[in-house]
Amino acid sequence: MLGMATKVVSDYGKVLSQVEPGVYGLPESLLPHTRESIRFAILTLLRELGPEHPEVKEGLRQGYVYLAQFVADEDADTVTRGQANFAASSPDPDQASAEPAMRIINRIKLDMERALEEMRDFL
Repeated sequence: MLGMATKVVSDYGKVLSQVEPGVYGLPESLLPHTRESIRFAILTLLRELGPEHPEVKEGLRQGYVYLAQFVADEDADTVTRGQANFAASSPDPDQASAEPAMRIINRIKLDMERALEEMRDFL
């Protein structure tokens, strides 16, 4: 089981190395495994690692929290459209994608907060 968890986390790490930090609403289709599999693998490794690996544990905790950035592909498209509207030189305040995008971003932030709380047990 430890070998499989290591592979899942390694595959996920490769994806993380290719995405732009600080971007909200990444498409879930980028993930090499299901979110649940990645969560389980990270938790498995965190439980198995001893105190002599603080850097690895911190990376796993960050990866666990960052998993909340990955949302359904349709939601990721909504966020991208909403962010493009906000970034435009003359944003359209009536654009229909702005409000749904903000809701998705707020949900992501809430999910990240929850994940951060879950990771407190592994400090």
